[in-house]
Amino acid sequence: MSSFHSHPLGIVTLVAHFVQCVSALIVLGIMAWAVRGTKTLTVIYSLVVAVLTPVAFALSTGFSCVSRHHSWHVVPLYLTDTVLSYLWLTSFIFLAQNFNQTNCSFSRWNGEVVCSRQYAAEAFAFIAFFVTLGSLLFQFFYAYTYRPQFALPGEEQRAKENLHGNLETAGVL
Repeated sequence: MSSFHSHPLGIVTLVAHFVQCVSALIVLGIMAWAVRGTKTLTVIYSLVVAVLTPVAFALSTGFSCVSRHHSWHVVPLYLTDTVLSYLWLTSFIFLAQNFNQTNCSFSRWNGEVVCSRQYAAEAFAFIAFFVTLGSLLFQFFYAYTYRPQFALPGEEQRAKENLHGNLETAGVL
């Protein structure tokens, strides 16, 4: 029996989720440093999204693996990526508006001019958004093109026994 996690699109999606989590952890580290002295909406929102991303990914992947015998096992990943893509897009927009309208020396974090950290947070927020959107598209493409046949373990054996019995009754075997 094939499932999403053993299909090539599922493997590509898991790699995309890994890149998403790494980007989220980088943004988390930068925002955790910045939140010590800079408690703006941009910093706190990006910090919350960065914390939620690995947790949501772990929960949705775990639930998807547990329910892999059902035809709807991709739905938790699909819903999680839909929500996280919008959250990361909003985070990227907040960071871009905060840093790109003025010179980075005017928007200080913790009283320091840290242009490289601000731009790194913005870049990794965009990477997290882009990869989340890509994995969402891969999941949609999987659901659209690949229709696995799901059978319970006992049903397949009973179907073989019924076929064998029918063939014997018909005199073929």
